[in-house]
Amino acid sequence: MKKFRFTLSRMLDFKNQILDREKDALGVLRRKKNEIDLKIETYEQQLAHAAEEMLQDQKRGTTAARLRFYSMQLDNAKKCLKQLRKEQAAMQAEVDRQAAVVRKASQEVSSLEKLKEKQWEQYQYEEKQAAAAEVLEFVSGRLVRQPKK
Repeated sequence: MKKFRFTLSRMLDFKNQILDREKDALGVLRRKKNEIDLKIETYEQQLAHAAEEMLQDQKRGTTAARLRFYSMQLDNAKKCLKQLRKEQAAMQAEVDRQAAVVRKASQEVSSLEKLKEKQWEQYQYEEKQAAAAEVLEFVSGRLVRQPKK
């Protein structure tokens, strides 16, 4: 019997390539989002540190110029955090969109793989039937050629 060949193997290969490309794009987006998350964490730490430093200077007694400097630092950090949170939300939306694309591509590959599995089962069934027919033909041919007593 002929060798098994999945009729849609080229389509499966193509869909696997698309899936790999979409997974790579998702990985890039997640890495960018993680970088934004780290920046937010860093700014939050800087904000807390600057607020603590300002409080300590106030307790010790400081100049108005120094307090204005702290105030500007805090305002700047808050503005940066606000902008980074907007970027974070936009990046999360992009990650979610790309994750949906990856899920869809994965489903397409999965359906083709299930089809391949069914074709393989059909091939095995037909191969067993052919083998059984061969054995039957061999046995019946032997019986026909066997001398009669």
